[in-house]
Amino acid sequence: MTEPHRLSLTGCMIALALLAGCTPGAATTVMPSTSASPAASSPSATASETSTPSPTNSWNPTQARAIKVVEDYFAAGERLFADPSRYSKADARATLEPLTGNDMLEGNLVLFQKLRAEGKRYEGAARLAWISASNVFGSGTGESVNVTVCRDPQGQALVDKAGKVLSEVPVAIREFEVRDQTGWRVVGEKEGFGAPCPS
Repeated sequence: MTEPHRLSLTGCMIALALLAGCTPGAATTVMPSTSASPAASSPSATASETSTPSPTNSWNPTQARAIKVVEDYFAAGERLFADPSRYSKADARATLEPLTGNDMLEGNLVLFQKLRAEGKRYEGAARLAWISASNVFGSGTGESVNVTVCRDPQGQALVDKAGKVLSEVPVAIREFEVRDQTGWRVVGEKEGFGAPCPS
């Protein structure tokens, strides 16, 4: 791969993809995967402890930084969407803004507000079962890394205010473009392509 994938995604498309759940996909240019280690549990009463991989010595500092942004973005989403009623839109914005570009931020806020208004939430503990990174593209401000993850929902489901299951969340490969915009942020998300999600 000699050029970065440019992952453009509007706010509404992000919200729709998250509401509908992602279908299993596959990864693009990857390096050796890392092993899973426990991450901090969220403060939400309904959110369970999540487990995410951590970068190893196989990643250079730029790749490791991009992976950390994706891990933090994942953890923030798990916390907010486990019980949107506990947070305001301002809380959600403050949590996600340091981790996301404008389109990703607005898409997540649309989803957050929709779930909050309808009394819906995601119940259960998802984890990043596998994570990998592309080479670094560009230099200086504007550098980017494509980070590919396998999101294992571990039985996670979208439920209504009464706790009725509305839909189960499928296993999904997602690819994130993480770019240095005077601070590393997730600027795009899409279904990956290539080999199936590793087990």
